[in-house]
This record gives sequence, C-alpha cells and structure tokens, in this order.
Amino acid sequence: MLHTIAIEPARWTPKRVTRTLAELLPAIAQTGFRELEIFEPHLALAPDPEALPQALASAGLSAAVLSSYLELTPDRLPDAGFETAVALLQERVRTFGFRAVRLFAPKPGKDGTFDGLLKPALARLRTLADSLPHIGWWLETHDHTLADDPPALVRFVEECARPNVGLLFQPTRFDQPDAFAQMQLEAPFVRHLHIQNRQADLSFAPIDLGVVDWVELLRLLPEPVSFSIEFVPSGITPAESFDLDRTLAECHAAEAFVADQFGVR
Repeated sequence: MLHTIAIEPARWTPKRVTRTLAELLPAIAQTGFRELEIFEPHLALAPDPEALPQALASAGLSAAVLSSYLELTPDRLPDAGFETAVALLQERVRTFGFRAVRLFAPKPGKDGTFDGLLKPALARLRTLADSLPHIGWWLETHDHTLADDPPALVRFVEECARPNVGLLFQPTRFDQPDAFAQMQLEAPFVRHLHIQNRQADLSFAPIDLGVVDWVELLRLLPEPVSFSIEFVPSGITPAESFDLDRTLAECHAAEAFVADQFGVR
C-alpha cells in the first residue's frame, strides 16, 4: 500500500495538509498502487469528505487502513472527547470501508511513566475492538510510546485478548541488531508493516540502502503480511520544494524492491 503521509510534506507542521487527497488521487493511481493507508488529516481536513469515497473509486483506489490519531489514554483525551472521537472514527470506517485502523501504542503520562495509564488504555482498546470486530486494530510500534519496551507492548496485546488486535511494526530504533531483536519478539503479533529506512544519523534512506535490512527482518515473520510505504527520502522536504512525482516514483521503487525480493507480484 501507499501511506498517504508519504506524500504530505506538511505532515509534522501545524498545517498538516498542503494538498487535498482528492487532488492527489490521479497521480497515486498512475503509480500502480491500488490500496491506501490514509493519513487521518487527509480526511479530517478535506473540504468535501463526502465526495472522497466516489473519488477513490473513480481512481481505481481503495481505502484499506485508516492511520488514526485517536488517543487511548484519558490523560491525553478525556472520556467525553474519546466517545465523540470514536463515533467519528466508526463513521469513517463505515463510509470508506477500511479493513483496519492504525493506533499509536499507549503514550507515557506527563511524568514520563505509564503508571495508572495502561489499565484505562486497555479498556478503551477492548471497547474499540469489540465495537467493530470485523476490522483489525493495530498498535504501531512507534518510539516514545509503550513500544519502546517491546516485552511490555507484547504483554499489553496479550492481555487485551482480542483476535482483531495486533501490532503494526516499524523499528523503534533504527539499528539492525535492535530491529532484529524487536521483530523476533513481536513477529507473532505483527499484522502490518510500515516500511521506511534511515541512515545512522536517522536521516531517511531508500528502503534497500539504510541501516535496517528489511529482507532479513521480513523473513522472521511466520507468514507474509501487508505493508505500507511510509516515508522515502524525497518526501522529507519543505512544502515549497516538495516534488510529488519524484516522491511517488521512490514509493513505487520501494514497493517493487520488497515485492521482487519475496516474489509477491
């Protein structure tokens, strides 16, 4: 899949979105991608979100994964706000036909610890999984969350005890030994991958040239899983110098590398 965050240069700025998703769809379709993981602001900030399902269909694209920013812990999102956000998320799932939702693993509290936060986060995750049991709920192994402690994250998923809850893997540390150890532990729970690569200084690199050997990592999975191309080097630029065609070409090359390595075309 193409993760639409990969072609959004404003992703980490207050603006979040520079071009509407509807504008981007024809160019995405020309690359050969057919399924998308959608960066939630591409929906939340769309000027005409009701028209997007038809726009996706017209471009021959489908919305497979919603990359959501819903918070699992009450200190970051109180219960009333959580209920409102869940209702909106559920409506988006129904409208677009998402098969899975990406969530961040629980984040530490203001004191930097998880004390007292994991129990309510677990209750919220179970509520979500039970509310839409036909879709996957995947916790991304992002740094600065519980994912920084892989055994603790695995225990959290095991305690959740829902068959539609799993992990969305990316390295929490871009270091081959650490990434390998993380995958060894988490592989039985991995349902999707965010494939990106970095240099030793954490600058972005082509999938096949960075510090993480993705071919070696993927061989640790007990069975193949889906993946999204999340970031490529040309996409990490200011909005004024962003080149959509070049970035899409790098995304396509990254997908082709993994597909060719594992014969999944």
